[in-house]
Amino acid sequence: MAVSGSATVTTTVSEPAPNPELHTRAIYRNLLLRGLAPDEAANLTAYMAGIAVGATHWTLGQINQLLFLREINRNGHFAEPTDPKEPHLH
Repeated sequence: MAVSGSATVTTTVSEPAPNPELHTRAIYRNLLLRGLAPDEAANLTAYMAGIAVGATHWTLGQINQLLFLREINRNGHFAEPTDPKEPHLH
């Protein structure tokens, strides 16, 4: 049987998309069960949540706090309330 086509495979590395439904505790625990050290599991969990890792070492608590703040910001809860007495600057 002859097969035609290219055997070349192209792969690209991309940042994971932030997922507001990411279950960080379950991911972290699963990574620990698979043999990763706690700091490795936390950094990989952060990466999977779309958080830049680099030289930063994350904890699960910090990841969850940052994701919480991102969600609050995304929903506009950090917006300053407008004072009806102040004139609007354009």
